Amino acid sequence: MRANKLELTLNLSRVYTTRRTKRASRAVRYLRELIKKRTHAEKVLIDEKINRLIWMRGIEKPPRKLRVVISVEESEEIKTKTGKTIKIPKTVKVSLPSEGKEEVKQEAA
Repeated sequence: MRANKLELTLNLSRVYTTRRTKRASRAVRYLRELIKKRTHAEKVLIDEKINRLIWMRGIEKPPRKLRVVISVEESEEIKTKTGKTIKIPKTVKVSLPSEGKEEVKQEAA
């Protein structure tokens, strides 16, 4: 994968410790928190398809695991004390992985 894209499988089972009536909304917040920690981004944009996937089975039963692709939309260059230049992402977009891999598997079967 390219340097500005990252594909991850995130475990959302920790959300199931909260009340049933808050699980799906908590899953969206938890997803945003995990990605902020992982990428150090200020702003995380979650794609509508991921939101629909989380809410598909209702508020009480979000998915336990979720496969996502994280791509950097905007980044900022900062110089450190040692003189090195580091790129820090400002905005990160989260989307579903492409469906191409599954289509190839179905054709082979």
